[in-house]
Amino acid sequence: MTAFNDKLTRAATGATCQLLDTLGESLIQAGAASMVFGGAGLVPIGLGAAALMASEYGCTWDPDKPGPSPEGPPQQICYKGGSNFTIRVLTNGTFVGGSTPDLSEITRIAYDSTQQCQTGGSRDFYNIYWKDEAGTPGVTALQWGGPCGDATYTWIQVWEGNDSCSDPGPDPSPPIAPYTYTDPEDGCQLIVNFKGFQTDELGHVNPVYKIEPGATGRTGGGIIGGCNFNNIIYTGRPGGGGGEPPVVGPWDPTWDDDFDGFLWQQWLRDVLAGVVGASIARALADLFTQPYAGSTYRLVSVCETDASGEPISEAVEEIIPELPINDAILTRLDALVPLLQGQKDFKQPVCPPAKAAGDIRTISFRSEEISPNGKSCLRKRLRYRSISGVGLDGLIEHWKDFTFTAGPVLVRNVGSTLGTIKCWASSVNEGKRVLLHAFAEAGVDANQTGRWEVSGSTSSRLGMPGTMKVDTTGGYYWITARDGSDNRPIVGKT
Repeated sequence: MTAFNDKLTRAATGATCQLLDTLGESLIQAGAASMVFGGAGLVPIGLGAAALMASEYGCTWDPDKPGPSPEGPPQQICYKGGSNFTIRVLTNGTFVGGSTPDLSEITRIAYDSTQQCQTGGSRDFYNIYWKDEAGTPGVTALQWGGPCGDATYTWIQVWEGNDSCSDPGPDPSPPIAPYTYTDPEDGCQLIVNFKGFQTDELGHVNPVYKIEPGATGRTGGGIIGGCNFNNIIYTGRPGGGGGEPPVVGPWDPTWDDDFDGFLWQQWLRDVLAGVVGASIARALADLFTQPYAGSTYRLVSVCETDASGEPISEAVEEIIPELPINDAILTRLDALVPLLQGQKDFKQPVCPPAKAAGDIRTISFRSEEISPNGKSCLRKRLRYRSISGVGLDGLIEHWKDFTFTAGPVLVRNVGSTLGTIKCWASSVNEGKRVLLHAFAEAGVDANQTGRWEVSGSTSSRLGMPGTMKVDTTGGYYWITARDGSDNRPIVGKT
């Protein structure tokens, strides 16, 4: 911030603290010009917004302290506008005919008309200041009557279908005396004139000032410099924080006759819209220039390994450095090409299945009921290899109480150390339950090896239903654990 803006901020802060002390409780519900894009008119200042403003400017404020009484009527004849209207002119208080042109888009009169005398003194002219539905101010010039000074002309509003406004708007601000500030650094005097309040879409409130140089310390000859400067408009920027950095601009002399501040409000609304837009643009630019963390993409073959399981093929590796987000995205997209090619270069489509290993297990089942297509019970055999090292007694204990329901669904698991293991069951889940029981005994995780296959048969002889349990015919568990076929297998008694 420049030294001049620092000086203005010190003056404005002092003026604000005096202003809040002067207003006291009257600050609540005072009107603040809305700076929201597309907005218009005044909005009342709430307790929270008033307290926040005092805090942001580092001022003390007593909401219970009686404040000065506002002078004059509400600042706007109609705050929101009840209906369309026309303006009729009165001569010495009497309507003698004549109205304004069509003002159907006007929603309210901004402030009183001004009377001007035409050159030569033959007629009076009136300027009616108004605002339309979008909040844009305007003026309509009226010509009326005879020579200047012969009559007093006034005007009235005539509403269509609505004789009163439902919301007359906030009271006008009470008169605030100018604040004289003497800068401790250079001794310059600044006169700070309070013009009103403005508020943004987040509810932050900032006072608006006209700041002019004081009589003391001015340089001669109209030279700008030192303690001499042209009048300026000063207010805090949107977003609060005491309005830092402030919004500063030249004061337009025509605003001095703008009693209710509609002209400087419009100028300020346009300026603040540009300030907010620039802030958003800077924030977006900062977002896209922030570095995005780097990463490394590494692709290795899971099939081409040595005896210890370590890869023997060179890995495909793409290193992504720390980059701004757009560059980071593009670099990651470019990295997809070598990574996809690496997938094609490695052995495909799948690794060779694991070789069957371990002791052969044979579990024989017998149905509890007679087969639907015969005169005897169903018999089924489950064979697999186990690397668990469990002996016959443990194997019997694992299977002796196991039962399942047979049926037309053939579930198989292929490619694990158990070999190809299959089961005819009543459903896919039931078949998997049988095989997973075998995997559990074999000490192998079925989710890490092999693949599942499901099929069936159109033959009426296959897939018979029945409740299967371990065969105990002859008083023995028909469960064996051995390699080879020499001699009779060892079995356990029931």
